[in-house]
Amino acid sequence: MNRIRYYCKNVQKNVSFKNLTSIKIGGKAKYVTFPNSESELKNLIAYLNKRKIKYYVLGNGSNTLACDGKYKGVIIKLSSFNSLYCHKNFIHAGAGCTLANLIKFAITNSLAGLEEASGIPGTVGGAVKMNAGAFNFEMAKVVRGVYVLREDNIVYLKNKECKFGYRSSGFLDGDIIISADFKLSGGDQKELLKRQQEVFGLRKSLPKYPSLGSVFKRQNGIIVSKLLDEMKFKGVTFGGAMVSKEHAGIIVNVGDATSEDVKDLINYIKKRCFLEKNIILEEEIKFLDN
Repeated sequence: MNRIRYYCKNVQKNVSFKNLTSIKIGGKAKYVTFPNSESELKNLIAYLNKRKIKYYVLGNGSNTLACDGKYKGVIIKLSSFNSLYCHKNFIHAGAGCTLANLIKFAITNSLAGLEEASGIPGTVGGAVKMNAGAFNFEMAKVVRGVYVLREDNIVYLKNKECKFGYRSSGFLDGDIIISADFKLSGGDQKELLKRQQEVFGLRKSLPKYPSLGSVFKRQNGIIVSKLLDEMKFKGVTFGGAMVSKEHAGIIVNVGDATSEDVKDLINYIKKRCFLEKNIILEEEIKFLDN
């Protein structure tokens, strides 16, 4: 603990993942660190790599299912990397900035392109890494470039170099997104606010219970939520985990669900889809294991 604090001053111990993830599931993280600068982050990563201590960069935890037991590695939160700068039609945003704040900043500056992402939870770093999207929008459409910590150096990757795919990107294992540049277009603030409210309206049917959003990736033109609805998965429950009654593609925590409850339910869904429809589902969410 003292050694980690030498490299990162802000450290918390034994933090529950129920307070770190949107689905409110999981055991405890032995250490949660909050680097305040690029140099502090570099020094922390160098120390962890040297000591072969595993670590995981966690944003808002809106697509991460944490383990039930204690995670003995180090959780890194980039909450302090939340700067926002605007120049003409470009916005530079820190990885720890929430998407909500980025969108609000864009609309305040009469810049269009991000309002379609309204309501998507998470941070800039996480959204860029997984190429988050909804309603025919994805981050790849507006990302100009990304600053990444790679092997003790900050490198700048242009959009094409990020190798964006459907809910995926080509960042290397070990890459840590520091910030991103967004190329937007001029817009009328009133019209942007109007469109934002329309997008919020489209999301009203989403479940109110804690969740990680859509569990499975869309593939081969198949809308997974529609498929699961047709297969009568809504309301199917394993322990405290249930397939949402509002959206069949989302698993919610209706009680004191465990990570294993969610995994069992996911495996049940995948098995039935394979056996009955010959479809292999792929998870969109991330798993943080011990």
